[in-house]
Amino acid sequence: MKRILTLLALVAVVLAAPVQAQEAAMSPWSKGDHASLRLIAGATAASGKQRVGVEIVMAPGYKTYWRSPGDFGVPPVFDWSGSTNIGGLDVRWPAPERFEDGNGHSLGYVGEVVIPVSVQPADPAKPVMLVLKLDFAVCEKICIPVKGEARLWLEPGVTSVTSPRLESFEARVPAPVKLGASKSKLAILEAKLDEGAIEPGLRLLLQAPPEGKVEDVFIEGAGMWSFGKPTLSAQPDGTTVALLRIVDRPKGSAGPVPFIITVRGKPSAIETRLDLDIPAAKP
Repeated sequence: MKRILTLLALVAVVLAAPVQAQEAAMSPWSKGDHASLRLIAGATAASGKQRVGVEIVMAPGYKTYWRSPGDFGVPPVFDWSGSTNIGGLDVRWPAPERFEDGNGHSLGYVGEVVIPVSVQPADPAKPVMLVLKLDFAVCEKICIPVKGEARLWLEPGVTSVTSPRLESFEARVPAPVKLGASKSKLAILEAKLDEGAIEPGLRLLLQAPPEGKVEDVFIEGAGMWSFGKPTLSAQPDGTTVALLRIVDRPKGSAGPVPFIITVRGKPSAIETRLDLDIPAAKP
């Protein structure tokens, strides 16, 4: 009887012990010239979406590009058409770095990046086969096109896994915000055309919390919109003014124009989408 009681006690201890998170699933590396890629999985989100990362590791000194590459470069092109049980996909971009590229500036990532992806299964009760074909470029002094392919099987509802690599880059994805002050985040207080500038551009009024800092600003507009590197000016009241010259714009663009504004800095990056009233370009 004592032996039986001892065994029952051991079973109870095992059942009561916390479930240890296991390392997330990963695809094999797909190796190309000066870069390799793979898919890594994270725990299923509370919404039921599968969390995945596209990990790209480059040779020392090489870089790859953001969704808007800047003056030069090529953004990655994702092909998920070989996947099964996919109801929707959302590629979420970590805030990029800015680096000199020829006679201008480009935006992207140096050395390594994990691009988070949220996957909505068509049937949440069934597994997902995620198949990615990725066309991207890696650059040192010249750019080299790279093709990679990776496959990853995702079981439904897996929550007891951990993926530090994915989680660290998910933390770098800009948080969506609206115009207005914030006590704990970077904030965009105002965005408008800089009518007093010699060259046309946008003027942003930014704010960082105590111990925070505005480091860079990226503006995207549909079509051929292109903006220069921001000039950041600290103000006596603790705010920061960012002036961005309009380098290029779509022909005939005027009126309410949609833009995406990304601010990189501390404690973490933010992003807002808004329409700005832009007058027609002078002939």
